Amino acid sequence: MTGWSLSTQVPLSITEQRIYDLHHRKDLVDLITRAMVFKGKFDVELFKKSISEVVNTYPIFRCRYSGEPAVRSFVDIELDYIDIRHLSDTHFTSFLRQFGSSPMDLTQDQLLGLSVLRSGEDEYIFLTKCHHIIADGISLSLLWSESLTHYLDSAKGKDYQPRVETAGFADYVNYENTYLRSPRGHKARNLWQKKLQSQKDEIEQLPQSEETSVICSEVIQHIDEIELEQIKTLASSENVNLFAYLAAAFQQVLCDFIPHSFWMNGNLSLRLKREYREVFGPMCRYVNLMVCRDESWQEKLTRLSAEIKYAMRTVYAADAIGPHGLIGHHLDASHCYLVTFLQTEEHREGFFAVYTGETSDWVKLNDHLKIRIVPLATRLTPYGIYLSITVFGKKLRSSFIYNENCFEQKQVEEMVSRWCDRLLCGPEDILPPL
Repeated sequence: MTGWSLSTQVPLSITEQRIYDLHHRKDLVDLITRAMVFKGKFDVELFKKSISEVVNTYPIFRCRYSGEPAVRSFVDIELDYIDIRHLSDTHFTSFLRQFGSSPMDLTQDQLLGLSVLRSGEDEYIFLTKCHHIIADGISLSLLWSESLTHYLDSAKGKDYQPRVETAGFADYVNYENTYLRSPRGHKARNLWQKKLQSQKDEIEQLPQSEETSVICSEVIQHIDEIELEQIKTLASSENVNLFAYLAAAFQQVLCDFIPHSFWMNGNLSLRLKREYREVFGPMCRYVNLMVCRDESWQEKLTRLSAEIKYAMRTVYAADAIGPHGLIGHHLDASHCYLVTFLQTEEHREGFFAVYTGETSDWVKLNDHLKIRIVPLATRLTPYGIYLSITVFGKKLRSSFIYNENCFEQKQVEEMVSRWCDRLLCGPEDILPPL
């Protein structure tokens, strides 16, 4: 892989360092868990061989961390096989929940947990559990895609061909650090820190409480092509980009539903360049988006649009404040939220829709095998609510992931409904009463 050979000790990215600090300060963990069911003719040994070959090609998945400052070490990933046909449905559900919530040790455990469970005579479950320090959801989707493609190709006698990479995660980290050391990077850092100083003062006055883990649930909302075009038209009429419009509606909903004591601390996920979306690793870039309650709808749109445009130009992670930042270490989940946005050109269908989580329907891979995903409980810290917005082709999928210790499902469903109402209302329209 390009990049790793250029340096014996590639420095940690900003996101890696923040998560490492958070883990050692509070023993918290962000875990991403996924489950895929295979039904039909399934070659376990070939699958294990294919997965191991793909995963161990990319150093970031083999990482473990130790020391201060943290350094990486690399250990090959192994895939577990467990026969669970003897488990009852109750025990099986408990097993999956425990799998998703059990912690990972950054120095001792492999940070990408891979297991194949035999749940029936012709049914198998592929479980993935990943520490967020080595990958994000996009990385796991890319990994699933390449791994399953390799398995299907191997069954046809084809050799493994790794993805052709113009840049790897190590290249990205070196690029990031070069940028931050440059005059432009210093200017961006100083500007963001000055902008966020008032929030820092408020945060430090908040009562501090410990919350060592959270279990999250999810409410998903799909917006069809017609409604999405209407939303884009409304955003254009306000002279703001689509994300600013979506984020402003989310912030307004938070103000409507959440007590003033809830600290409105939001982060926007960015990428340095478009091609880096294809790089494995924790690629999230954070810029703080503060909620202001005493704003009109137009004022909120204007402010957020300006902040997002500046963030895209400076490409600086202003995460000294935020759930992964130094100040964020002092906040519990009930005082933080996150909003991320990903826009792609293509519409995800069939096999692609499965590994990206866009569908849980059965998808036929060949005449003998079909697959589907199974929702798993998410363990995220320290967010109270996390809105992930994705535009695939002409449709929009929003996922409201919420901390069960902070919100009830009914409340989140009401927030989702209100968010949709706000998106589809014009500037002169009056929202329906709560």
